[in-house]
Amino acid sequence: MTAANLSASVAALAVLAHAAGGAAAQTAPAASAQGAPRAGETPWPIVLGQRAAALERDWPIVNQVVLVPDGRTYLDEIAKWSPAGRWPVLIEESNFTPMFVRAFAPDRVVRRESVGAMPADRAEREKLIATSAAEAISDGFADVIAAAAKRGVMPSMVVIASADDPAWTAAAALAAGRCAPIYFTSEPYGTPDDTMDAARFKALSAELERAAERTGLGWKGLGDALDAFVVCRDIAWKCDPELAPGLKIEIPSGPFPTAPGQPVSTLNTLGRHQDGVWWAIGSGIFGSEQRSAYVAMCSLFAPRRTAWLTNAYESGPGWSAYEVGPAATKFERQGFATQSWSKEQNTLDAWRRTLMGGFDCDVLVANSHGISTQFGLFGGGTATVGDVPLFDRPTAVHFLHSFSLQFPANPTTVGGAFLAHGAYAYYGSVYEPLLPAFATPELIAERSGYLVPFAVSTRVFEGSFARPWRTASYGDPLMILATPERLGVRRVAPPADGAVDLKQEAAANLKRFRDDSDTLAIAKAMRDLELLGSDEKVIKLWALAKDLDTAPVAAGFVLGPMFRARDLDALVGAYAACKVTPPKARDMLWQLATPRLNTLSNAHLVALLSRDPRGPDPSVDLALLRPTGLRVLGRDAWARVISDAEAVIADETVRARVSALR
Repeated sequence: MTAANLSASVAALAVLAHAAGGAAAQTAPAASAQGAPRAGETPWPIVLGQRAAALERDWPIVNQVVLVPDGRTYLDEIAKWSPAGRWPVLIEESNFTPMFVRAFAPDRVVRRESVGAMPADRAEREKLIATSAAEAISDGFADVIAAAAKRGVMPSMVVIASADDPAWTAAAALAAGRCAPIYFTSEPYGTPDDTMDAARFKALSAELERAAERTGLGWKGLGDALDAFVVCRDIAWKCDPELAPGLKIEIPSGPFPTAPGQPVSTLNTLGRHQDGVWWAIGSGIFGSEQRSAYVAMCSLFAPRRTAWLTNAYESGPGWSAYEVGPAATKFERQGFATQSWSKEQNTLDAWRRTLMGGFDCDVLVANSHGISTQFGLFGGGTATVGDVPLFDRPTAVHFLHSFSLQFPANPTTVGGAFLAHGAYAYYGSVYEPLLPAFATPELIAERSGYLVPFAVSTRVFEGSFARPWRTASYGDPLMILATPERLGVRRVAPPADGAVDLKQEAAANLKRFRDDSDTLAIAKAMRDLELLGSDEKVIKLWALAKDLDTAPVAAGFVLGPMFRARDLDALVGAYAACKVTPPKARDMLWQLATPRLNTLSNAHLVALLSRDPRGPDPSVDLALLRPTGLRVLGRDAWARVISDAEAVIADETVRARVSALR
């Protein structure tokens, strides 16, 4: 967003904090009000949140995390949920699993053996997914709606999934945890980075309406049974639909005028009738089986107690409405521990200092501007994808920015990096939306105070930008930004079933290392202790493991603890020792080193950074490193760095940018 496009469209900024409860009443994009409550009625967004919160409050959480090796075992474990309790189930991997466990802080973590593979036949997979979800809701049921009725719960959303798409793991968990029926479709609708044509969008919209109709529940208006949907599979996140007259937003002038072929958001356009009025609010989830399971489990179980808010905007008409201070105050009153910074506190240098050690927040609300590979900070500083924070715990993100979700499946773009780094809920834009297309931070906080779900609290429901437009939501549409205490959720002790937890496994491995000189055992113990959040113990064990033959394996498990401790020197040693560098290790190295580049004198570290720039365009990091490289390595050695980089770059344009840094 720029000052020019703000002034061109600020008159369209119209969001309504309903007097009865801070929720937005919908206005039909063309003319008359739709979905607005009658006198004495609670607004539908609040009712939707109350229904979701009531289920969370009435369903105890068993204070454990169960790790499984595959999808079939994942379903087997979810099917064990009952009205007496449910618990997080994750398909174990090295990136998202430790983040979740550290945040959830369970009494125990149990690792299960595989029960076998998923069925080869698609129909059998669909049946297994649906029946496992139903069994989790009420024992002995194969149908989610019937199981929910047995529990006295009316579904609030419908889940769209494909048994051929890895995001089915999110569909299964949300169907079980939200008592939401699943509709399976294997029709091709593109990938998240694609743009869907009008015919494909029409087909997908029709499938969503069929899914709602087949439930037998009310769905055609906001405030009935089904007011939300989630698409747990690949679809194109941008579309070019045929819209009824008066529904297209036309911006005739300014730096971002609309033109033929410019897309809108698929997820913002779905769930509407032909006149543009919403009948349901939706989100999308895509990714691997492991990440999709993580996203769903975070929505259902991750505690939300801390909120960080940042603002990169100057003061002035229009921009001032997006100040984060009032939102921080509202979140504090709701029980959140908050931090906020604006203007001079949010320059590029200040942001990069904050990145060191990771972002330890449950909610991040950030105002910025830019393109899909950059975001602006105060004072004209331009951050790159390498400056997207690494999260120490699962985080819900509202990122006010243009284009961050233009290519959401690409981790070398801003939105894609946020998702890859552990954001389990994300609200952003697939194209230039203009500032008034986003709700203000204060309004989001106010709506959250009334338990309005995040995917609803972030929407604009009045004025021009209530029409099909360019903002989109990733994650569970019924997730609420509220502390466990406000929601009233309760945890119960795990059963005394004799299961061996990870603390016991780690202790047994340390005993094998001590008594049997089993050097691999110490690496296994470090893996489990890092997953449990025992950073100090892992760092101490590394002092023993770094000189062993298994050090290249053990090194990967100490990088996270060293990063969180902001110990750059120690991280460099472990990074160099790694046999296989973990996914976020390079970002850890650069985010710890970047704020210190002006004072670095360690030639080994500078050489390491020069050999390991991030992303598909190494010129970005090499430009950042160049002054330090010339100072520490000398001009001749730096020239060799550039020559080495040029030798492995196939793209002529990128190679030319690198050559210019000689």
